[in-house]
Amino acid sequence: MLKLLRMRSGRSTRHTGQLWNCNIMNVSEVLEKYVAALNSGDAEQVAVLYGEECDFVDGGARPFGFPDVVAHGRAGVRDAFAGVFQTYKVEAKIVKLNPNSMEYDVELAGLHIPCIGAATLWEDGTIKEYIVRPR
Repeated sequence: MLKLLRMRSGRSTRHTGQLWNCNIMNVSEVLEKYVAALNSGDAEQVAVLYGEECDFVDGGARPFGFPDVVAHGRAGVRDAFAGVFQTYKVEAKIVKLNPNSMEYDVELAGLHIPCIGAATLWEDGTIKEYIVRPR
């Protein structure tokens, strides 16, 4: 049986101080599915991993002059990735899985982009928040 952790949100949003159960093992599984979805080039496959209410901020390509990709809500995530996939072929490879984050490499627009992403999940196992930064 997987252990449940009780976590406290550190964000200054309407969720501040709210307690929720988060299965750490599931975070790694969801992140593995995220990389598979990136490699599929299918925005719907990425979006289904996110909760209806969610936040996504990808600043992994900042060192290369790319603006952050920011989306709110599952539909926003779907739209953001539809735009990315229309413009670029994305190839991602996991370097290291951590309990609630992963280090991974993305090949995009001829660039090798080392990233680290951290996720929190809703109780139903969908992504609540996913933040990506350069590694």
